[in-house]
Formats: sequence, structure tokens, C-alpha cells
Amino acid sequence: MMRSNRTWSGHTLRAALLGGALAALSATGAWADQPFILEVGGPLSDPFFSTFKRGGDDAAAAEGVRFEFTAPNGFDNLSQDLAKLIEVGITRKPDAMVIGDFIPDAEDPGIKAAVAAGIVVVIVNTGADSWEDDGAIAFVGQDEALAGREAARAFLAAGVKNAVCVNHVPGNPGTQARCDGMVAAMTEAGAKGTAFNLPYSDSGNPQQVKQAIMGTLTADSTIDGVFTLGSGIAEQAMQAVASAGLGGNVQVGTTDISTNTLNAVKSGDLLFDIDQQPYLQGYYGVLIAAQRLKYGLQPIGMIKTGPMVIDKTNVDAVLEAQKLGVRGAG
Repeated sequence: MMRSNRTWSGHTLRAALLGGALAALSATGAWADQPFILEVGGPLSDPFFSTFKRGGDDAAAAEGVRFEFTAPNGFDNLSQDLAKLIEVGITRKPDAMVIGDFIPDAEDPGIKAAVAAGIVVVIVNTGADSWEDDGAIAFVGQDEALAGREAARAFLAAGVKNAVCVNHVPGNPGTQARCDGMVAAMTEAGAKGTAFNLPYSDSGNPQQVKQAIMGTLTADSTIDGVFTLGSGIAEQAMQAVASAGLGGNVQVGTTDISTNTLNAVKSGDLLFDIDQQPYLQGYYGVLIAAQRLKYGLQPIGMIKTGPMVIDKTNVDAVLEAQKLGVRGAG
């Protein structure tokens, strides 16, 4: 029987809503009476996922559920690590799993196995094309192709003629869709757009990322736009442009925000920052799972959290909200 049919006593539900209830439950060992939600997310070495995890933590606290966030340590063996985490997660018999379907070929069999085992599954961040086939109850994430098109729009408005997209997670349909969207929109406008993949093993090494981008800029002197798909990669791209002596000649834009990238937008070092609101992805993923388990409630269809384009016209307001730690990485 699906665990979503489990009912919880009125006493338990009321306690979950009281301030300090979670600490009391933990101290007395009463977690055994609470729904258990396990998340398989992205490496916390990527600053994007620190805010993502915070959203999940906050939703779990608000809903009074037991929540654990698991993730690979890095990107080196991403496919194998994600598949293994899902496999191990199923053996722990959670009531629900919130899963980022970053590498569908590796993760989809495990997701389907979780559903077959009666575990409620919510897909977050990546998996817009596969969540229904996998048997998940909902998907929370951004329109990835549109994010790429918004990047192209910003580049074209700034006069960029030849933009390159740096994909630091090859094999992830979400990052691929961003690059494809940018390339398509640049091409349709009569400009040029290309993409290149960074190996997983290089993505967590700032110096290697910087060198790879510098090499691309050196190989094609007509490139005047660099589109990155993460705040950390954006910082390395800006350093690459500066080290190559191309400041003012090459515009850099990115997806996924951090305090550093927002300040770079404000100073003019970064043309734009496209936010998919990771806090909301983390929060809504756990919220949907918890409310399905507790009340049988769920949204119908996809919940889109982006893209939201941040530039000089609105960056000050986002920086103000960033002080609360809910907009992006610190």
C-alpha cells in the first residue's frame, strides 16, 4: 500500500506546528512517529546546493517531518554515485524521496524502483522530461531551454555576436537544454552560438575551469560572450576573461546566483545572472512530499521556479533579499 495513505494523529500534527516541537521530538526519540523524507541532491561543494538544502530543511521544520539530505561528495563519479545513493536510499524505506534527476540514464531505473516499492517520489531541479514516466507525483524546477534563450536575449541586447556556453555537467539534460536554448536563439538572430563540455573531474577545480575557458577564448578571438551554468563557474569565467586581457571585450553571464555574482552584476563585471530559485526548489520538493504523506494533497503538473533574469535594473532588490540566505549561495 502506498505510504501516502498513512494517517497521522491530530496530536502529532498539532505538535509539528508548535515552535520548538522538532527539538522536543528529536530529544525524546519520537521521530519514529514522523514521516521520513530522504533527498538525493547535488554535491554541496557546488554552492547552488547549499541554498537548495536550506529550502528542504526549512520545509521539513515547517511540516514537522524527519528529513535527510544526501548527495555525492563531488562530480568525479556523478552517475555512479547518484545511482548508488538512490539504491541505498530505497533500502532505508523512507516514506518519500525527493530526487534531483540530474543524469536520467543513471537515475531513472532507481527512481522507478523507488516508486514500485511504494515510496512517494518528487523530482526536483532536473527531470522535466522524465518525471511522469518515472512515476513521480510532481516536478519542481525551471524551464531550462527558456533560461538559455533569456541568456541569448541579454547577450544580443548588449551587442554580443559570438557566445559560447560552458556546460560543467555534461549528461545533465537541464544544463544541456540551457546551452541548446542559448545556441538556438543566437543562431536565429543571425549571431553565433556554440557550447563546450567541461569534464566532470574538472568542474570542481577552479584553476582547471579557468584554464579551459581561457583556452577557448584564445582559440577563437571572435568570442565576445561567455555563458556559464553555475555561480562558481561564472567567477572562474570572469577571472579567465581578466587574465586573458579581454576585460570590456568579452561579456560574461550565468545561471544560478551567489552573493559574489550578484555583486559582479552590480559592478558591471557580470552582464546578467539568471535565477532558478534553488531555495524554492528545495522547499517545495519537501513540502509537496510532506503534504502528500500527511494529507493526501499534491499539486497537479509542474511547478516552475525560473528563469528569472537579474541585471542592473533589479540586482539591488535581490541583494537585499540575499541577506536572508534564501536567494542563492553565500
